[in-house]
Amino acid sequence: MQDAKDEQTKNALRQEIEALQNYYKTLSDYMAGKQYEIVEIVGTFQFFKEGLNRISAHILTLYILEGQKTKITWEPLLVNVDNAFENMRSSAHPNPQAAIQLAFSMSEPNAQEVMTYLAKLKASL
Repeated sequence: MQDAKDEQTKNALRQEIEALQNYYKTLSDYMAGKQYEIVEIVGTFQFFKEGLNRISAHILTLYILEGQKTKITWEPLLVNVDNAFENMRSSAHPNPQAAIQLAFSMSEPNAQEVMTYLAKLKASL
């Protein structure tokens, strides 16, 4: 029974990582100059934010199931993404590109490093 629960948790994590990778690709394309509607980018950023939070919870659950303790090392990224999203939501003239770029780059580890880690984790599941 525990093996089925472990596999279910791993599958959920794989799916979350894949969705997050798709959101990140869209946001990266936008920051590289590809044209999108602002409302689409804000929505994608919200999905990215929510997905990153869910993945963090899944990873913590996975470690707990393995009997190990861990902490999420990308907490600064989570905070910066939350702040950027709130800034976009509350601003009369949001600048999603600047807010996303700042949130993704000023964290340690930055968004690219976290996404690389998640890709490796997905491959290992």
